[in-house]
Amino acid sequence: MCHLFIFDFCLLTFSRKILAIECTHQCISVAVSLPDGAVERTLHEWRRTAESIVPLLDSVLAESGAGREAIDAVAVSSGPGSFTALRIGMATAKGIAFGVGCPLVPVSTIEALAFSALGRMRSGLLMPVVPARKGEYYYALYAPAGDGVREESPVTYAPVAVLKDVLAERKEPCMLVARDTAPLQAVAEEAGAGMLKADFFTAASLFPFAEKTLASGASPSLESVTPDYQQKFRPGG
Repeated sequence: MCHLFIFDFCLLTFSRKILAIECTHQCISVAVSLPDGAVERTLHEWRRTAESIVPLLDSVLAESGAGREAIDAVAVSSGPGSFTALRIGMATAKGIAFGVGCPLVPVSTIEALAFSALGRMRSGLLMPVVPARKGEYYYALYAPAGDGVREESPVTYAPVAVLKDVLAERKEPCMLVARDTAPLQAVAEEAGAGMLKADFFTAASLFPFAEKTLASGASPSLESVTPDYQQKFRPGG
């Protein structure tokens, strides 16, 4: 099912029309930034990314009134996440950026996930997690820092039991942030951590990072942008 949202980002304004793609895990999300917010569509049939992402893009562009030629930049959630979905999302983003002749801005999925949770937790630590292989998760620790987040531990992946140990070792209050909280509920409870269902994390969550990169003039070359797999792909893994 597709859902259309008009976002009001309060104090955040967009000076550019940015097309954002997030399809690293569990859903496909595409958004276009506009002067007064953003237009976005989300598809929850995530395993149909290959056949669904281009129609989804076309739908969002049509709804926003912005053709591809009007896009100033493309932002893509660069991982970690699903090996296959990352390849599809990155290839699509690169193809559009190349065709339009605009910058492509990769955004860390884990950092963007943490940043998008800021309004729901202003103290302690955030642990955003993304599913890896069965029973394993990508994770990192972030602390609120002004209007952003500061990395407290780098992105890595580990069995779910390790997440409990990492959370239990921290003296500060911790909040575990995930799209699918059910498999992690027991871990959070045993470690004394909070749990935040990240249904608020969408392609629109990439806009602040893209705006910052574009404003700095430090956009990477198209050829240098690659998916952040975090681990080697093993067939059948």
